[in-house]
Amino acid sequence: MDLKSKIAEAAEQVLLTNGLAKTTTKEIARAAGCSEGSLYNHFKSKEDLFLHVLRGQLQQLMKTMGRLQSLDGKETVRGNLVHVALAALEDFSNSMSLICSVFSEPGILLRHREGFAARNEGPHRANEGLERYLSKEKQLGRVPEGMDPRAVADLLLGSCFQHAFQLNFMGGRESPEDRLQYANRLLDTLLRE
Repeated sequence: MDLKSKIAEAAEQVLLTNGLAKTTTKEIARAAGCSEGSLYNHFKSKEDLFLHVLRGQLQQLMKTMGRLQSLDGKETVRGNLVHVALAALEDFSNSMSLICSVFSEPGILLRHREGFAARNEGPHRANEGLERYLSKEKQLGRVPEGMDPRAVADLLLGSCFQHAFQLNFMGGRESPEDRLQYANRLLDTLLRE
């Protein structure tokens, strides 16, 4: 593993343990096994490092969304959406403390928005991707005619986010079976004709 990746991995662990406000570059360097100066060879600031870590938090969901774009007409719609829900539940649950800490720092939130805009990224892209997939499935007649693809995309991902938020807030843990059960209950409701 290269030093930049090692620093990012250490930063993620320290941030998840201590939160953004209590994390220092000295502590990150210690956890990464490098000098504090080495951090600045790869990242402009603690904030830059935090944004790098945060950007990598939703990788499972984004990979799943990427695969989803080639699945219209393949497998079952429900099965494809279960994969999306499970990836969203896992990523949202694992990254909730970092996601929420962005809102406590207005400057970081602004720079995060600017970075998303410059890269043509953002949390809304998952909803748009899911809407595209559902629109294609609707054209193929594989989902109910009266279904609104954007509303279902927003409801599915929003419900997963809210579920992860509540679980984190209450200090709960969820087994893979519990997540699957939640995803199935959610899809029972969303895909009802």
